[in-house]
Amino acid sequence: MDYINFGKKRIDYTIKRGNRKNTLAINVTLASQVIVLAPNNFSREKIKTIVKKKALWILEKQKHFKRLAMLFPEKELVSGEQILLLGRKYRLKIKEENYLSIPKLSGRRLFIYVHSNLAPEDRKEIIKDTLIKWYFIKSTKIIKQRITRYGKLLDLFPKKVIIKDQKKRWASCSSDGILRFNWRIAIAPISILDYVVVHELCHLKVKNHSSDFWKLVSIAIPDYQKRKDWLKNNIAIFRL
Repeated sequence: MDYINFGKKRIDYTIKRGNRKNTLAINVTLASQVIVLAPNNFSREKIKTIVKKKALWILEKQKHFKRLAMLFPEKELVSGEQILLLGRKYRLKIKEENYLSIPKLSGRRLFIYVHSNLAPEDRKEIIKDTLIKWYFIKSTKIIKQRITRYGKLLDLFPKKVIIKDQKKRWASCSSDGILRFNWRIAIAPISILDYVVVHELCHLKVKNHSSDFWKLVSIAIPDYQKRKDWLKNNIAIFRL
């Protein structure tokens, strides 16, 4: 773990090296961890100098994420708690039954059924697993619908679409034309999900993030930068 001092503040950061082309990226996670993605040929001193220049930005990001974490704490997964689907708010209703049943939406409530004889320590974990499986089903249907819509617009069609549980990525595009999406993106408003879908569809044609890539994205999503920024600044809503 490396660190810098900025006034009375100490900023710890972790360096991860890779085959980057003379560019350095600094990521601040929801937990306020600072990850520096650096080329293999950058010295530790050079990295430290760049991190110092970005110290104020890092501290502001950490403050922002701490505030978001307070507004969107980890879910207790109890009746009455709020969950999101496509940015819309629903209330959880946990019902005890002697049989298993898939979750059901009714109005603005999502019913999740659990066995009445569950031990307290198992209850939350089973409810969480059930909720994630429900999100998998919803996100698969919605993402495939949006891919069909925007694929026709851009004349870009993936070989295959896979929904995954990914911790660090919203989506990815493989060299063989397979698109992978994080189920959590179904929590976000539809405009944000659309941006992620279009982003990956465009990678079928342009593999990098060059100006040509963003021009292609802008055909379907003219305000892509606004949506991209929203995704970065509202990461806390995706906590379960």
